[in-house]
Amino acid sequence: MSYQQSAIETIYRKDDDLLIIGLTGRTGSGCSTVAKILCSPKESINHSLFKGNKPGGNDDRKSKIIYNHYNSTWRQFELIQVRSILTLFLLQDGFNTAAMKLKEAFPGHESRIDAAAIYLEGIQTMHDRIDEKNDPGGAIDFYTKALPSACSDLKEALGENLFIKLYQVVGRNIRHSGKPFDATRQEGKFFTLAEKINAILKIIISANKSLKRSTLVVIDAIRSPLEAIFFQDRYAAFYLAAVSCPNDERIKRLHSLGLSVDQIAAIDSEEYSSRDLDNPETYSVQDIQACLQRADVYISNHDVPNKVSEFQGLANQLIRLVSLMKHPGLVTPNAVERCMQLAHTAKLNSGCISRQVGATITDENFSVQAIGWNDAPRGHVPCNLRNREDLTAGEDQSAYSEYERKTEKFLNQIRQNTPKYIHIKNTGRNLSYCFKSEYNILTGKPNQVHTRSLHAEENAFLQLSKYGGRGIAGGYLFTTASPCELCAKKAYQLGVTKIYYIDPYPGIALTHILEGGTTNPELILFSGAIGRAFHRLFTPILPYKDELTALAKMDTVNALTNDAQ
Repeated sequence: MSYQQSAIETIYRKDDDLLIIGLTGRTGSGCSTVAKILCSPKESINHSLFKGNKPGGNDDRKSKIIYNHYNSTWRQFELIQVRSILTLFLLQDGFNTAAMKLKEAFPGHESRIDAAAIYLEGIQTMHDRIDEKNDPGGAIDFYTKALPSACSDLKEALGENLFIKLYQVVGRNIRHSGKPFDATRQEGKFFTLAEKINAILKIIISANKSLKRSTLVVIDAIRSPLEAIFFQDRYAAFYLAAVSCPNDERIKRLHSLGLSVDQIAAIDSEEYSSRDLDNPETYSVQDIQACLQRADVYISNHDVPNKVSEFQGLANQLIRLVSLMKHPGLVTPNAVERCMQLAHTAKLNSGCISRQVGATITDENFSVQAIGWNDAPRGHVPCNLRNREDLTAGEDQSAYSEYERKTEKFLNQIRQNTPKYIHIKNTGRNLSYCFKSEYNILTGKPNQVHTRSLHAEENAFLQLSKYGGRGIAGGYLFTTASPCELCAKKAYQLGVTKIYYIDPYPGIALTHILEGGTTNPELILFSGAIGRAFHRLFTPILPYKDELTALAKMDTVNALTNDAQ
């Protein structure tokens, strides 16, 4: 290999690959299925990428480029399974102690726990035999193969429902105290689980280097946004991938595993409830909703009608994303990614201190007609620019409503709540407040109507009217969340035919409005890259012409040299 070729190969990390994909998603969405595909050899992956000689359009041409790259470069990932790491925490004081603690925590399940104890003992025995220095391959095999396999046996012994409940409790306790059976919150222990995963990740990276191999790892699954940030900040090669599916399909899958309606509701309450930032528990429990908002790439895991095409669409998405992670700019973004990226960028304009949402409206050719974000109406001051001390001191009065300035009960509540925020001033942060939250506390009603902001979709619709845009009947809506009941009605009335969304709204907008009547819009879960990943995956490291030219010249020089010899 020539000097220049070596430089280009190194730029694209062919000699020392490091790629880490962290999966996140609700229970039943398919994270484990995604991990299984990523950990599969090329010959066993069922995909439908185009590889023929008569493409039907540019999408097929892009698909063929991805197929050729995949066919030349695919190497299966190694698995770090979070539930397996939680199992190691269970064994901190030995499997006998673990079995005893489990019986205390889950009375009435003694026989299942006794059956599980056999696998706990086996895991402890294997763990004790690890020799990272003299047998790096054995260390990798334990963490990525033997441990997940034994954890699957443990899951079967405990049963689906008990297993999920146990690991939710253990995960929460470890974030509280660093210990599996201690729920006491202790300072500095929140990242105990993330640090353990990171330590194992470093063992795998080091072992692979000693074996002169690259490292491709999938982490299944990350369920705290702060833990996602932990890895995003430490590894440039880390991508958080959100796996989603329509909620009715997800529930159907959970029912097929033997879970009841009440058991599924309990799981959802644990991992997908709205979180109050004033509650310390918010930072230690699972929060899939926040993880979805933090994701770099999105993967849609729909059910398919037959076994022949099972997981083909899923595999196509994964192969494309991995190819782009390895070789940024290999293909350009598709129309859906381009439009969702505009919505994602637009949301950053939002002055809402609770949640930023963006929306894009296009015609049926993906031509952009309007962009919106959730924010106070033009002429009102966004919440992030208002200050509770300014309100009570009578300063910057035009930023506050007549109600806020003159309602004594409301002012008293702001005064009473302000002292707990005063120390934050020393950090340079603005003491903003959410009117809706304060008003709901005052009235004792969880009302959504009294928010100051227009919703992102609503704002985009109004831009069309305000500035004389043309009609969007037959057009598409892209939203970084999904429409609430009010926005869903507006989209329906305007004749929107497709709604691309990331995170389903926790209401009845889908079943009550969008699926009612006779002109139902099609709801489509977004898949692809947005945000920083959009730039990372689609920005070539080198201009492609320069890359090809340099490599071609080197091949010519090498050929002439060989002929001369």
